[in-house]
Amino acid sequence: METPRYPVGMQDFARIRETGMTYVDKTKYVYRMANEGGEAYFLSRPRRFGKSLLVSTLRYYFEGRRDLFEGLAIDALETKWTRHPVLLLDMSRGKYEDVDKLRIVLNRLMVDYEDQYDLEHINSSYGDRLTRIIDRAAEVTGERVVVLIDEYDAPMLDCLDDVERLRQVRAIMRDFYSPLKAMADKLRFVFLTGITKFSQMSIFSELNNLNNISMVPGWDAICGITGEEIRQYLWQGVEDLARLEDCTPEQMMDRLKAQYDGYHFTSALVDVYNPFSLVKTFQNKEVSNHWFDTGTPTWLFGVLAKSNQEIDSLDGIVAEAESFNTPTERATDPVPVLFQSGYLTIKGYDRESNLYTLGVPNREVREGLGKALIRYINVPLANRSWLREGFFAFVRGGDLGEFIELLKDFYAAIPYDISNDNERHYQAILYAVLASFGADVVCEDRTSRGRADLVLRMPDAIYVIELKYGRTVAEAMEQLHRKDYAAKYAHDGRPVRLLGINLSAETRTIDGWALDKY
Repeated sequence: METPRYPVGMQDFARIRETGMTYVDKTKYVYRMANEGGEAYFLSRPRRFGKSLLVSTLRYYFEGRRDLFEGLAIDALETKWTRHPVLLLDMSRGKYEDVDKLRIVLNRLMVDYEDQYDLEHINSSYGDRLTRIIDRAAEVTGERVVVLIDEYDAPMLDCLDDVERLRQVRAIMRDFYSPLKAMADKLRFVFLTGITKFSQMSIFSELNNLNNISMVPGWDAICGITGEEIRQYLWQGVEDLARLEDCTPEQMMDRLKAQYDGYHFTSALVDVYNPFSLVKTFQNKEVSNHWFDTGTPTWLFGVLAKSNQEIDSLDGIVAEAESFNTPTERATDPVPVLFQSGYLTIKGYDRESNLYTLGVPNREVREGLGKALIRYINVPLANRSWLREGFFAFVRGGDLGEFIELLKDFYAAIPYDISNDNERHYQAILYAVLASFGADVVCEDRTSRGRADLVLRMPDAIYVIELKYGRTVAEAMEQLHRKDYAAKYAHDGRPVRLLGINLSAETRTIDGWALDKY
């Protein structure tokens, strides 16, 4: 059997097809967008989620490259294969530290197409230049023009923390995008991708004809990979991993699901896996945190820093549908941005109230957020390795008391000058440590009687944890019983344990703990 070749980080559809690399067929969505109802679309998805590959696929489809689509879903749907002029404007090509960098990128994009269509390089606005290019492309080919803009929001995201620079960038981009509405009669199709949505007062005032399909059921899996697609296109990768790990393919699927699945982009709650992490796992034959390790955007934590949202209490957040339309540059609530960026996902939807319940999608993201939180609260990482070893010994059936002794030493090693004299600080540390190990842990878990400090789901038991600082273990246990937080998990099937922990205000570490059955 031929060894599959996986297109990790490869965003050119033609190269993938021409070199025989594994391709998860998304062309039914391409045909649907191009032929069923609208001519201008916007799609928001997290970084490394296949947006650029989708843009590339649209490019070759509209260029009439039928040879590249042989055997794919669209080959049985499309009969015309009309060749259109395509303008692909990739805004991820630059880093926009200042407005001059933006002008350089836009000028380079314009020069490329001006040269292609024998236009002189005029000293005019970028909107005027794009208008001339669209006019000439339509004139030369006799066909309406296709405009594809990848990562449209990259210039704005690079200056969210600089109000004046953001104002200048918005003005430039508003002018640049203005022909996409004004020249609708010359345009066959317009498609923009990005991570976030910016306000109508910034650039969307010029693009209010866009059909935003980001949260529309039916488009859930336009980017990303479903479980069915793994079985259809990537099953050999699952079998190869299973052989290496000495488990069954179904056991490996369970592991991949816990690590990379869990994204839901619409109220239909269709499960979607992170495509970058999944494909890189099959290539490297290693289940690891590939997506988070590619770098968390600094602007995201800038948004968090300006809000009151604790990074360790993201599970169970309830949001109204309207909140997802909050403009990024005016957002005081980071939840919509965390959702669009892939750090939160839809966990539930109530149609009657039109409310969404959000949470962290999977182990990869939770572990990455835990590591980020450890850095954010400035806790030294030197002792984390032996604490991790002790935790996994506990997971494998070891003694809880031994792990708590290690946790006690970990707390004791934190320098006094970065220790805060409040329970919430130590709760955040425990969450961050457990999450960074990939543990299934929830902070501030909502129940009908209040919020449990922490809930740790283990393979063989669920631990409902109450932390106290400068109090007593007895008080922690009394609250666990009185508030009955554990009732939420009574029908889980696993034993439920109540764990009370007290930290001394003098020593700033654990001075007592107790465990009880529910």
